[in-house]
Amino acid sequence: MVNLDYPTEEQPIYLRKTRKAFIVEYICGGFLIVLLIIGVLKGLQIKPVVFYFIGGLSLVSLSIAEFNLAMVRYKILPHKLVITSGIIKQKKKNVYFHPLGFVPDLNVKQGRIQRIFNIGTVYLMSGSENAFELKDVDRPHRILELVETLIDDNRNLNSRKK
Repeated sequence: MVNLDYPTEEQPIYLRKTRKAFIVEYICGGFLIVLLIIGVLKGLQIKPVVFYFIGGLSLVSLSIAEFNLAMVRYKILPHKLVITSGIIKQKKKNVYFHPLGFVPDLNVKQGRIQRIFNIGTVYLMSGSENAFELKDVDRPHRILELVETLIDDNRNLNSRKK
């Protein structure tokens, strides 16, 4: 479990999408593997083409979930949020908290199933586009509070400097 205390320069908060967001992929892949194992243990004559197809389908299901987990990483520092996406070709987006002090539209989006598993998306709307989006993270309301605190702290810090 990730520690969601106040981040420091030496100890930032690292976040990723949660595995709970891919529960359907894991269940489908596991179910297909269990079916194959039961078929082999019961002595069913499964054609090799069908065996490899079902095995491959289960591995693809599990691989897609793991690939999507590795694609996006979030790093929360006291003054900015860093969103890194990609594995080989990486895209890095820095969102500084000071300019966000004037944008009041910070929200959490959760579906019914996401509420059960306590996962969701934290996003900030600036105008008609998203300034940032933390997708499928654990405890989204706690992360929302943390981001609000960091925005307020940066707003207050910069007003004291003036």
